[in-house]
Amino acid sequence: GTEITVFGRTFPNQYDGIQAQTPYLIVYVVLIVFMFVFLVARTQWAIHGGIRASRRVFSNMTHRVLHAPMSYFDTTPLGRIINRFTYDVEQVDIALAQNMSILIICCSWAVAAQVVMISIVPYMALVNAMVFSLYFVMLRYYRGAGADLQRLDAVSRSPIAASLSESIDGAATIKAFDKNRHFALLFQNHINQNSSAMLNFVAGRRWLAVRLDILGAFVTLCASLCITVFSDQLGLSPGLAGFFFIWGSTVSITFAFFTNSFSEAEAAITSIERMHSMEMLPQERSMITSKDNKVDSTWPQKGDLVFENVSLRYRPNLPLSLDKLSFSITHGQRCAVVGRTGAGKSTLTTALFRLVEIEEGTISLDGVDLSTLGLSDVRGRRNGMFILPQEPAVF
Repeated sequence: GTEITVFGRTFPNQYDGIQAQTPYLIVYVVLIVFMFVFLVARTQWAIHGGIRASRRVFSNMTHRVLHAPMSYFDTTPLGRIINRFTYDVEQVDIALAQNMSILIICCSWAVAAQVVMISIVPYMALVNAMVFSLYFVMLRYYRGAGADLQRLDAVSRSPIAASLSESIDGAATIKAFDKNRHFALLFQNHINQNSSAMLNFVAGRRWLAVRLDILGAFVTLCASLCITVFSDQLGLSPGLAGFFFIWGSTVSITFAFFTNSFSEAEAAITSIERMHSMEMLPQERSMITSKDNKVDSTWPQKGDLVFENVSLRYRPNLPLSLDKLSFSITHGQRCAVVGRTGAGKSTLTTALFRLVEIEEGTISLDGVDLSTLGLSDVRGRRNGMFILPQEPAVF
């Protein structure tokens, strides 16, 4: 063995005894400490930070969905809501945090490889500059379609969940009308559309992977040529030449892991986009009654109900379901509403419990305008209004 000089410091021959090996051990210990510190920092940022972000987005999304108006549930397929709370939440909880962690590792690999290769053979700077330029050009070209293909895959999952839920709920009716084959073909069509989107996404990733393997092989070839041509000129020892070749051959693996983690992380971020869109849902009125309109804890005492010129439409682009309706029911009375389908029988209950806000008029209970109260006083009071659902259910 011989002495080694690194950054102006000379290390003695390792074969000169234990005292000569002490500086090497100190270097190894310092490197291990740095690795441990960076490992903890990466874990805290990628894992714990991802969990905190996921919990916050999920809580906000759940709150907004639970307080969304009835018009949202009337116009949104059930499968889409289920997809947000299952597939998208899984992507944010697991895939996003995991791939962001791998992405950090790949970046550190890429930086270390460039430092090692250029410090040993400076000519590799030109090769790596050209390779990285081609790499980012291809990655940018792939990103134009990769994220959109992932969105198609995620969006095409919603009809599958909706079709399955509808078929299970209406199984008796489907059998009664002998429509088993029709719904089976419909479900199979949804599966085929999702499989088509997923296979296109996978094909796009393989398109990029093949080209990255070619770039990695080119770097390995250049590293081999540099060792062959410039070994004597640069004075490379066999050990240093092998070290240089090993790092040169890892470029292909680094490219593959970096691209895979980057594309997976970008695809998982589309789940964040869809979950964030649910954070922007319109909301019902406040659940809490303001101090100026606070009612007594014993309200309502009698139950005198008055509708005065009440008009209601379910959505802005629909006709009025109630048009200036007025009537009164005194306490102790029993009232039955009779009418054909679509006459507005259920709409009376919808207006009374403020499932849909009335467009004009007032609804009063014991002289208190219900529109001035918080929804918790309209629907959730212990001695307040109650409703028996039309569907038989046991709680």
